[in-house]
Amino acid sequence: PMLHFGYGWLERAIPTVAVANPCGAADSVEKAWCAWSASQAAAAHVLIDDFVFDAVFIAIMFVSTGIGEGYYLRQIWNQCRKDYVPAVKTMWKTSFLLMPLEFCLFRFLPLRLRVLGMNLIEILWDAIVSFMIHKRRKESNGGMMEDGMDGTMGGEKLIPS
Repeated sequence: PMLHFGYGWLERAIPTVAVANPCGAADSVEKAWCAWSASQAAAAHVLIDDFVFDAVFIAIMFVSTGIGEGYYLRQIWNQCRKDYVPAVKTMWKTSFLLMPLEFCLFRFLPLRLRVLGMNLIEILWDAIVSFMIHKRRKESNGGMMEDGMDGTMGGEKLIPS
């Protein structure tokens, strides 16, 4: 749902398709972008998707996977403090490789198919995010998790075997 609403807002704010009277837009955000060409608008969509939406998505992934795996919020927070910025930087590097394809999707696909197209691209992207999130949850010494993230706290098992 986040992408559906996010891409819908982007299309309203920065249209990639011709509209009858773009400068007659009521919203001040829409007025600011009304003079852009479709290609410029698609490029803006790609940049906002890659640098804003993706950063938010990575934070959501850290929290949701941590909760799903039974970690305490303190443990998730400690991992985020260590790994969030490196994960975002890695994802930005990955996004640079995917930008030409994303540009084509934002420029030429109608809004109703855009989320589907981006979801196909993001299968690869999500695999890389998952790897980045999980790579530090295990130490190299026998698979034990760091910072009490091995499912125990003070000898008490938190995560069922």
